[in-house]
Amino acid sequence: MSLPAAPLVEARDLVVRFPVRRGFLRRVAGHVHAVDGVSLDVLPGETVGLVGETGCGKSTLGRCLVRLVRPDSGSLRFCGEDLLALEGRALRERRRHFQIVFQDPYASLNPRMNVESIVTEPLVIHGIGNRETRREAAAGLLRQVGLDPSALSRYPRDFSGGQRQRIAIARALALDPKFIVLDEPVSALDVSVQAQIVNLLQDLQEQRGLSYLFIAHGLQVVAHLSNRVAVMYLGRIVEEGPSDALFASPLHPYTRALLSAVPEPDPSASRPPVPLPGEPPSPLSPPPGCRFAPRCPLAEPACRREGPGLLEAGDGRRVACPVTLRSPIPSVP
Repeated sequence: MSLPAAPLVEARDLVVRFPVRRGFLRRVAGHVHAVDGVSLDVLPGETVGLVGETGCGKSTLGRCLVRLVRPDSGSLRFCGEDLLALEGRALRERRRHFQIVFQDPYASLNPRMNVESIVTEPLVIHGIGNRETRREAAAGLLRQVGLDPSALSRYPRDFSGGQRQRIAIARALALDPKFIVLDEPVSALDVSVQAQIVNLLQDLQEQRGLSYLFIAHGLQVVAHLSNRVAVMYLGRIVEEGPSDALFASPLHPYTRALLSAVPEPDPSASRPPVPLPGEPPSPLSPPPGCRFAPRCPLAEPACRREGPGLLEAGDGRRVACPVTLRSPIPSVP
C-alpha cells in the first residue's frame, strides 16, 4: 500500500487580523478578523478549491500561503520548510517555487510595460539568464498559454480580458513554480472565456505537475477543477472534503445553502432552496461560538457558546458542525 504524499503546503492555525483606525489620531478601534485559526494542506499535484461569500477571508488566506500577507500567528510550511522563519534573500529565493494569479487582469498588469517586460520580470529579479535567453523563454511561455510570440512587443491595452489573464499566467509560470494561488482568475471574464482559461489551467497542471489553490465564487468551476474543496465562512473553514462527495452530500448547513443557490440547467435536478435569515455578522465583532449559529436553522444553545473545530466525518471529510454528524444529511440524487 502506497503512503500518502507529504503536503506541499501545510498551514496550521493561521490568524490574520487587520487593525481598524479611527479618529484624528488614527488610534486602533478594533480588528477585522480576516482569517481566524485556519488549517489547510495542499498535496503535490492537487487542486484545492476554496469557496465562500465575499468578505469571508478567502483572498487573505491565499495571500498568506504565498507570504504576501504575514499571519499574526500560526505556522506555514512549504516543502517541509518553515516559511514564517524566512526573510530577505532567503524568502526571495523560495518565492521562485510559489506564485499567485490575481482576479483582475486589467489591474494586475503594468500598463507601461510591454508583454516581454511583464513576463520576463521574474527572471530579471532572480538574475536568471541574459536578455536573449529571457526573450526566448517568454516566447515559449506565450506559446504554452495559447498566445503568439509576436505579442511580446505589445502592451496590455492591446488585449482582451482573457488574453491578459493568459499573460498573467505566463508570468506566474516564468520561474517554474510548484504551487500557484489562483485568486478568482476567471470571475472577471465572460463565460466562454472562463472555460478556455480553466482548460488551460488543467493542461498546465498535467504538463508541469502544478499544485493549485483555486479561489472562486463559481461553484460549478470549483467542482470541475478541484480534487478537494474547503468552504470558508467569516474567517474559518466550516467544511472540507473530496470535491465529488462534498457537492453530492454537503454536511454543513452553510455548504447546503451555498449549493442550493447554484442554478441547475435541469429543473428536476435542482436542490430545494435553503434560506439564510439575516446578514453575515461583522468580521469586526464576530459572534462567540460557531460563527454561523446566528443564521443556522439547526443551531442549538451549545453552538452559540462553543465554536467546534473541524470534526472528522469519514472518507477524508471534515465538518465544523456536530449537529449534522449526529443526523447525516442524505445524498443528493
